[in-house]
Amino acid sequence: MTKTSSKILSKYLPFGEFHVAELTDTKPDHIRGAARRLRRDREDIKYNSALNFISKEMGFREGFAGYKKSYAREVNEFMRRHGLVKSGLSDPKTFDRPIRIGLEQISHRWFRSEHERPSRVFTGAGVEWIDLLIVALAMPDFKVVNPHTGETLCHREEIDRVRRDPPNQWVIHGGVHNLTFSRCFELNNLLGSQLLSFADEADPKPKTNVSQLYFPNSMKPEDAASEQMESLDGAGILARVIADLKQGWVDIIPLNKKLVFLRDWQGGFDFVFPRFRAEPFNHNIHAAYLKNADVPKSDDSYHFQRWLYFEYDGWRELDEHAAETEFYAQGGLARNYPGSGEVLRSYLLKNGRYSAPSKKARLADGFKKVRVGDKYLAVSDPISISRFREFMTVENEHYAAYRPTAPDQDDWQQCNSEGDVATAPASVTWYDACAYVTSVSKKRKLPVRLPTEEEWLEICHEFRSALQVGSMDTHYGEADRVVATGECSPVHGFFGTRYKCSEAEIPCEQTKDGVSLLRAIDFGEWLLPKGAAINSRHFGAMNMVPLHLMDEQDTVANGGASVSPKWGDRVSATRDRMPLKSTGAYKGWRIGFRLVYEIDVASEPGDAYPDTKLAGA
Repeated sequence: MTKTSSKILSKYLPFGEFHVAELTDTKPDHIRGAARRLRRDREDIKYNSALNFISKEMGFREGFAGYKKSYAREVNEFMRRHGLVKSGLSDPKTFDRPIRIGLEQISHRWFRSEHERPSRVFTGAGVEWIDLLIVALAMPDFKVVNPHTGETLCHREEIDRVRRDPPNQWVIHGGVHNLTFSRCFELNNLLGSQLLSFADEADPKPKTNVSQLYFPNSMKPEDAASEQMESLDGAGILARVIADLKQGWVDIIPLNKKLVFLRDWQGGFDFVFPRFRAEPFNHNIHAAYLKNADVPKSDDSYHFQRWLYFEYDGWRELDEHAAETEFYAQGGLARNYPGSGEVLRSYLLKNGRYSAPSKKARLADGFKKVRVGDKYLAVSDPISISRFREFMTVENEHYAAYRPTAPDQDDWQQCNSEGDVATAPASVTWYDACAYVTSVSKKRKLPVRLPTEEEWLEICHEFRSALQVGSMDTHYGEADRVVATGECSPVHGFFGTRYKCSEAEIPCEQTKDGVSLLRAIDFGEWLLPKGAAINSRHFGAMNMVPLHLMDEQDTVANGGASVSPKWGDRVSATRDRMPLKSTGAYKGWRIGFRLVYEIDVASEPGDAYPDTKLAGA
C-alpha cells in the first residue's frame, strides 16, 4: 500500500457573467475570501452580490447572511456528526494507479445524472494495480497469472515477483474472464455501476456496467460484440475486487440539494456542488502567441470552450460517451479522429444543444461565392506575400512587436522576404493567420475566419475528383515541389523558405468558382480547428504521407488504367495537425491561408461592402 497524504483541492464556481470564484473550504471566512479573489471578466460585480451568489449555489436561499447563520447552527453540527474534521481527501502518489476518478466526475454523476445516486464512489486514490492483485489473490474465484509466461501466483508472499514486471504483465483471471491493467482505463467512468456502491445493496435491481470502448462501423458486429463483452466481464471482476478494499473509496454525504460532502477512508473530507469545475477558465488560450485583441471572435473552438465552462449544464461524461459512440458509428476512424473536444462539439451542435456563433454578411470585394452544402461561402484567394508583409509592417505593428520569433516561433520575414514572389501565397504560422483574420474582421466589418476541412474540400471539389493513386515518387517528385530553403539567420539560426520558381511558374489553378489554389506537394493551407493544415496536392493532412493515394496495383500492369484514391485511408488534417508556431519550414514546406465567411443570401446579389482593398490581394 502507498503512504497516505491529504491534499486540499481548489474548486471553481463559474458565474453567468464569466466570473469565476475559487473555493477551498466551506467556512464563512473562506467564502468571503473567494468573493474578494473573484476572477472578474469585463462586467463588474459587487462584492456582496458575489457573496450571495456563492452562498445560493451551495444551497442557502437567504444568501450569505443565511449561510452564516446556518453554518453556525447546522453545518458545524452536521460536520461533527459525520466526522468531517480533517480537510482534504487523501491523495497519495501512486506508481501505477489504474482508476482515477475526479471530483468533477462525482459532481456531474450526483447532480446531473438521472440514475440512482450512490452512497460511495471508488476514486482509486492510493490504490495501485498491485493492490488489486493482492486482494484478488485472497479471493477463491480469482487467480493472478502472467499470460506471457504461464506463471501463477499462489499466495501473498510471491507478490514481490510482480513488482519487478510492468503492470500489464499480470492479470486477474476469473474463470474464462480477465481483468488487465489497461482494461481498467476503459472502465474508468461513473456511467456504469462498476465503481459505485449503493446504500441498499440488497436491492434486486440489476446494476449496469459501462465500458468506454468504441468500434468503427467497418468492424464485424460479432467481433465488436465479443470485444465489448470481454470488457464488461472485466468490469464485473473489477467491481468484486474493489468491494473488498477500504482505501480508494469516498462516502457521499449530502448536506442539502446543492452541497455534498465526500469522506474518505482516512477521515479526510472535501465537497462538491452542481456547477463544480476542476480548473479555472483561461480566457486567452493562445497566450503568449496571441493577445486577446488578436484572437478571432469567429474562433468557434474558443467560443465552445467558454460555453462548456460557463453555460453547459449536462452530464458531461454521458455526452462524451454518446459523442464518441456516434462518431465511430457514422464512419469515423482513428486516423481521422479530430480530438475529444471537437467530437463533443459536433455532437452537441447536431443535437441542437449548442449553437455556434453564426454571423453572415453580403458578398464583399475580393471574395468568390461558393456553394458548400446548404450554405454559400465567400472565399478569398490565398493571402499573398505582399499583402501579409503590409499587414505586419503597416496595419498591425502591435502584433508584429510582441509576436514571438525564432526559436519560439518561425520567423515571418525569412519566410516572406521582399525578394520572393510577391503575388504568391504567404507562408505563416497558425497564429499569424489568426491575427490577420482578426485585423480584417475589425477593419472591414466582415465575420471572416479560416475554413474548416470539410469546407475546404468542397471549395476544391473538382481537384479532389481528379486525384489518382500512384507510387511515392509520383507524388513527391521534384517536379511537384515549389519550395526551397532560404539563408540561415545569423541571429537565431533559423532557415526560412522561399519559392524556387518564378511568378509565371507558380502552379496556381482555379476552381470552377474562380478560386485560386496553389497545387504543390510541399504547400498547404491552415484550417480550423487550431493546427489543422491540409496539403494542396494530395488533399490529406499536411503532416502525413498520402496513404489514400498509395495502391498495391501497378497502373502500368493494369493496362494503364487509373485507380481511384481510397478515401477511407485518407488521414484527416483535423486528425494529424501541425505545430501552431510553425510555417512548415522545418520540413521544407510552406503553409499559407485564405479567408472565408458565410454569405447572407437574403442580401441583394449585387451588394458589396465599399472597400478598395481586396482581402486576398
